[in-house]
Amino acid sequence: MNRRDAVFSLLVLGVNGVPLTSFAQQTARVRRIGVLGAGAPNEFQGQRFWQRLLDSLRRFGYEDGKNLFIERRYAEGKLEHLPALADELVRLNVELIIAPLNSSIAAAKRATGTIPIVMHSALNPVENGYVESLSRPGGNVTGTMWPGSELGAKIVQILKDAIPGAVRVGVLLNPDSPGEKARVAESHRAAKALGMSLQEFPIPRVEDVTATLDRIAASRTAALIVLADPNSNFRAREIANFATQRKLASIGTSSVYVEAGGLIFYGPDISAMYDRTASFVDRILRGAKPSDLPVEGATKYELVINAKTAQAVGFKPPQSFMVRVDRQIE
Repeated sequence: MNRRDAVFSLLVLGVNGVPLTSFAQQTARVRRIGVLGAGAPNEFQGQRFWQRLLDSLRRFGYEDGKNLFIERRYAEGKLEHLPALADELVRLNVELIIAPLNSSIAAAKRATGTIPIVMHSALNPVENGYVESLSRPGGNVTGTMWPGSELGAKIVQILKDAIPGAVRVGVLLNPDSPGEKARVAESHRAAKALGMSLQEFPIPRVEDVTATLDRIAASRTAALIVLADPNSNFRAREIANFATQRKLASIGTSSVYVEAGGLIFYGPDISAMYDRTASFVDRILRGAKPSDLPVEGATKYELVINAKTAQAVGFKPPQSFMVRVDRQIE
């Protein structure tokens, strides 16, 4: 065999008989990113977030443990721990940080002005100072945003359509959540126009959820609105079980709530939101600058009912409401 044939054989077979394709896979660059979560990895919210994120990243060609390594840091419901966890991710020198919801985004932004931050479902990102504008974010932050105060009015209207006789409605919310005041104000205006009254039940800390549910039980609340927040998401099963046991019709603005057993969800199409977040990750890892990537809002919404819960609480909405339902969870 001459020298040229020998070289050709090595290229085809690889060193020590390893196929060239395997050799290339072994030497391919593994990307390293971080996730900063407010919840816990093993509770319902954390599990759903993680699985959906992996599914969406996979659609863009990223496999955790193969060509992607993800550093995960969770506050376990204790939001005061987020700044230290964000600092830890910065010290690990990850290529970017995915930050779901406002509390994580704020902590990540305080921790670094250089590492790209991909927001997932940010609320009022301009008003809260995460980006300069939606079209030209500037700085190191971009990503997806959750609908703002307009969702507060819409959720009240949907509840009225589902339960025309509902008058006294409780609203479970975190008063310290950025943008919450505007959303709740819109809810009150919509309720007044529809002949309904809203009573606020604040949960400023995740530890307050059980006591707040006891207050709701002692009230004359006929239905319940659960506004999306790390605190309510973290205890979604407890809240959903409470509403079912009390036979309260309830509607949440997070899909976590209806999947945990809540009655109704209305909000952005969750799969599409995760795909858009994964798209930002992909573009940045390929060299795009966050400052040049416009923030993207939801373009598709869905109305979802948990059929098992509907039967348990005796939910019998008008047919005009049911024809609008996009899907049911059995």
